[in-house]
Amino acid sequence: MRIQNRWIISTLFLILAILLLIGLSFYKNIKTVDLSGASINGIHLNEQFHKKDFNVNKNIKVDRYTFYNHKKHDDLTVKVHKKKHVVKGIVLVKDKEIHTNFGIRIGSHIDEVIHNLGSDYQKSKIGKNYQSMTYRDREHHLKLNILYKDDIVKRIEFFSK
Repeated sequence: MRIQNRWIISTLFLILAILLLIGLSFYKNIKTVDLSGASINGIHLNEQFHKKDFNVNKNIKVDRYTFYNHKKHDDLTVKVHKKKHVVKGIVLVKDKEIHTNFGIRIGSHIDEVIHNLGSDYQKSKIGKNYQSMTYRDREHHLKLNILYKDDIVKRIEFFSK
């Protein structure tokens, strides 16, 4: 009976080790893009937030974060860590006047996104009509999500962990 138990335990250990190796190789092969220099309207992630041109968005309440909207551009929302006062996220919708330093804005064609940011993205469907392109920067823990409909950019989301 003891020999059978050893074989079962050895087999289970071998299976778990193989699954771990497959998972690690999959993780290493996830596409990654350097997003460390990316900014929206001159705002970079993980930098100190200056609320001079912003108003607090009292409609969004989260324990660790405060959300701000730009005074001149209501559709630009910034997520700021309450204690550290550091930008952790930027969301842009509708406003075609706001520029990014990576050449994309609301209303851009999806081909411009691929031309400027490359083809290392994950594509997914959101709802019936929207699709999403997600660029990840594993080294700096950043994620850029471009939502589009009919090949036109409708929303830009940029977050840091």
